[in-house]
Amino acid sequence: MSCDNQTSKGGSDGLEVIPATRLFDKSATAWLLSQAVRYLNTADKEGDLAYARVAEILRRCSNDLLETVNGLFRQVKSGDSALRWSLLYVLGDVGDKGAADFLVNAALKQLPEAKEGAGCESDRDMEMLVCTMAIHALHKVANRYSEASQSLLKIISARPAQPILIEAIKVASQLGLKDRVREILSKEDHWILDIRQARIEELFAEPERQDGKERGFTPPKSGSLYTAPRTACCTRKEK
Repeated sequence: MSCDNQTSKGGSDGLEVIPATRLFDKSATAWLLSQAVRYLNTADKEGDLAYARVAEILRRCSNDLLETVNGLFRQVKSGDSALRWSLLYVLGDVGDKGAADFLVNAALKQLPEAKEGAGCESDRDMEMLVCTMAIHALHKVANRYSEASQSLLKIISARPAQPILIEAIKVASQLGLKDRVREILSKEDHWILDIRQARIEELFAEPERQDGKERGFTPPKSGSLYTAPRTACCTRKEK
């Protein structure tokens, strides 16, 4: 099924990214992607349900889905990291094995130079988040199409920035490619293979108290609000 029919320009739900340009009005698939991005960023159960329904429809649009996502990436500004992150997330959920090469290229996009004093939300940091999402999107695609898992080895072989390399190695290991990764990596990078992803249950801390009694809040005891200093009375005997 193809979703390349043109949509009307009067819809109010299109996501405007660049002023005076409605990126998501160019086709039905683009409009569906806008709805997926919209509901992805809606924090309630209705949004989750709507996202699942839109994703179900997008899976039937494989004929032009990747082409549409690729076109949107070419048109958005380099600073629109949140939009590109969201599009990659959606592609991971609905894309087929044909999305693998696109996701590899997205993961290996050249990062901006690091700038001293730029803080933790610099252009480099934001682009790194986008590259990392491309890896996790590829993970989701590979879970549905096992042949796509080999694309992780392309990312590792390219030796991207260390945070991206680590994510790619973790995902490849989870997909059963740990031995292949070991062959590709230089010996000084083998330590990455020992990184283990802990389950949340393992991070639960048992309380030290064993009496099983819950304690309410008891304010500390205090004396009088004002206490005059005490002095000892002493007398001197005259000689």
